[in-house]
Amino acid sequence: MNSKTKYLLLTLGIIGIFLMIFNSVKMWYWYDFKTELEISQIFFLVVLISFGLYFIITKYRKFLTKIIIVAFGISLILNIHLLTENFENILRQNRLSEYTELETCEKMESRFATDLKKEELKYFHFGIASISGMRENMESNYDIEYFSMGCLLRTEMECYNKLVNKHLKEKFNKSINDIYEEIETE
Repeated sequence: MNSKTKYLLLTLGIIGIFLMIFNSVKMWYWYDFKTELEISQIFFLVVLISFGLYFIITKYRKFLTKIIIVAFGISLILNIHLLTENFENILRQNRLSEYTELETCEKMESRFATDLKKEELKYFHFGIASISGMRENMESNYDIEYFSMGCLLRTEMECYNKLVNKHLKEKFNKSINDIYEEIETE
């Protein structure tokens, strides 16, 4: 292994370690990303094992170098992807926090009017579980950002949802229940 390759691997290793630690701390509770995080950790483990074998088995150093580079690359790509997903989730949470601060129906109605002008409507789903596929459907077909809020109903957000439902009826001739049914039949 020449010195350029060593420095490249060292740099990738340091970046990979920091990204993996960051993603492990920030993304572990997001069920959607656990598999990707675990795969990146497995590839990183392959790198460490190959790196140890590099010094023990001199006969296969070129092959082990290729394994190290490929495994580092895959681990790094997965961790960069997870980092961008984490950033998107942070932005999404920041948008949601703006609405949690509005504590009356009047404030929510005012915010709805502003969002309607900007074409940035939101829908707040309340219930035990999020409806699979609803977020993608609402965003792609109706240009409405979907938030699953859990079990605790917030009446001011329901005021906003009623206005969204009215908007859907006027613009698309559909209610939120019609959209739920679309999801169930797909």
